[in-house]
Amino acid sequence: MRLFVAVPLPEELRKRISSIGSEIEQDGIRLVGPGNMHLTLKFIGEADEKKLGDIEKILGDIEFSRFSCSVKKIGVFPNENYIRVVWIGAESDDKLEALADRIMKALHGYGKDERFSSHITIARVRKKIDLKSFLEKHRSDELGSFEVFEFHLIKSELKPEGPEYSVVASFTAED
Repeated sequence: MRLFVAVPLPEELRKRISSIGSEIEQDGIRLVGPGNMHLTLKFIGEADEKKLGDIEKILGDIEFSRFSCSVKKIGVFPNENYIRVVWIGAESDDKLEALADRIMKALHGYGKDERFSSHITIARVRKKIDLKSFLEKHRSDELGSFEVFEFHLIKSELKPEGPEYSVVASFTAED
């Protein structure tokens, strides 16, 4: 089974992000549906179902306090001349990064150890496109803030119409 750890986003924020994404809807761009938007803390990838209990136990032992996170600044990966992902950033005075770091250290050996990048994917791009005017228009957008009080272990099933996500377990802040 394919797994990742993520922070859920409030519905109103997902709608705002989706609205901005709809401005780039065109051939070769697959928008992330509002129901699938999240902030990935750790991508685990394929994991044996027998390890699921261990992963849940490890994540359950991670302690964190709730904190505020603001969503702003549109960008792309890897760069503006070769766009594969359109995203919007998330900032939290390094609290999001600290939580991701604890999760990555705790789950060392599960999936690849990658550098955390605090972002929400808006769209995936399959062909060369020019988004310079879109990026200029939205580069400094601030879409609001939300409280991070939980994270989820999520199962991802890849389907022809796009990934289908289901929450396997939830982990809540101590306060």
